[in-house]
Amino acid sequence: MSVTVRAATTEDVDAVESVARDAWYAAYGGFLDPETVAAGLAENYDAELLTAAVDHDEVEFLVAVDDGSVVGFASAERTWADEVELHTIYVHPDRWGEGIGSALLAEIEEWAREQGVDRIACGVFADNAVGVGFFEATGFRRSGDARGEIAGELHPEYELERPL
Repeated sequence: MSVTVRAATTEDVDAVESVARDAWYAAYGGFLDPETVAAGLAENYDAELLTAAVDHDEVEFLVAVDDGSVVGFASAERTWADEVELHTIYVHPDRWGEGIGSALLAEIEEWAREQGVDRIACGVFADNAVGVGFFEATGFRRSGDARGEIAGELHPEYELERPL
C-alpha cells in the first residue's frame, strides 16, 4: 500500500466530497433510500461546510492519498476533557479492506493522545454493517444506543468508544 495520510487542505474538498458520496451510497444504500442519502450528503458535505471543517483549528481533518488521489478521509475533535469524538472516517468503497481506514484511525489516535485524552468515541448507524464491522475489528466497544439523524430521519445508532 503506497497510501499516505496527511492533513487535509482546502484543495482536497472536492475529492473528499466525492469519496463521501461513493462511500455513503455503498455503506448506507442497503438501509436508506437514495433520496435520503442524497439529502444527507447535501447537508453534511457541501464545499462550504467541508472548507470550514478543514480550516477549523480544533478539528483534526486528515486525508489518505494514493498516487495523488484522495481515497479516504477522517475528522475528529476534542469534545470533552477526556474524550475525542471521531466525526468521520470514510474510504472509497473500491479501496475497502486495504487498511486505509486503519491508517487514518491510527493517525487520529496519535493526535488524540497528543490531546491528553483517555478515549475516542463515535457513533455508527446500527444498520451500517461495514462501519460496525470496521469499528469492532479495530477495538471499539458499544457504550450505548442512540438514534442518529440523517436528512430529518432518525435511525438506530450505536455509541462506540475505544480507550487509548
